[in-house]
Amino acid sequence: MLEEERHGHHWLKVIGVILATFLGAFLAFYFAVDMTFNRMMNPDYQIRKMEKMVQHQEKKFRKFEDRVFQDNPFEPRMAPMLVNLVKEPGEYKIIVDLKPLGGDEKNINIKLDDNVASVSGEVEKNSRHGEKIMNFSQSFYLDEKPDASRMTKERKGNKYIITIPYEE
Repeated sequence: MLEEERHGHHWLKVIGVILATFLGAFLAFYFAVDMTFNRMMNPDYQIRKMEKMVQHQEKKFRKFEDRVFQDNPFEPRMAPMLVNLVKEPGEYKIIVDLKPLGGDEKNINIKLDDNVASVSGEVEKNSRHGEKIMNFSQSFYLDEKPDASRMTKERKGNKYIITIPYEE
């Protein structure tokens, strides 16, 4: 009888351990699901999630837009300002950004015709996708009569500065 009692207690222990294991697993699962559910129902979490989704979609759209409109010759694109005119006392300064032009002032031409200063340039860029030729031309009407004989040209870093004195 002692043997049977011992055997019965053994099964009770096994059943108790199995029940405790299932109960522990159930409680762990319940708390994990409850925490996840509460987190998902938190408005701040939902807002952050939506913001991330919107940012992701915007990024995908920009990549798509860049691919589609990259080399469309019929789509006008605004180029960065390459040439700027600054009027100072006694002189005009035409400042040309050389970065997009290959950094070479030899690509720049200046022409003075009466009160009109015209700046033009051209540069060829070779890449693995092919050859691209970029050219520009910009003219400025000068209020005062420019003195072409005293015109100077100098380079300062990536800027090419053309100074045109005028008669006051």
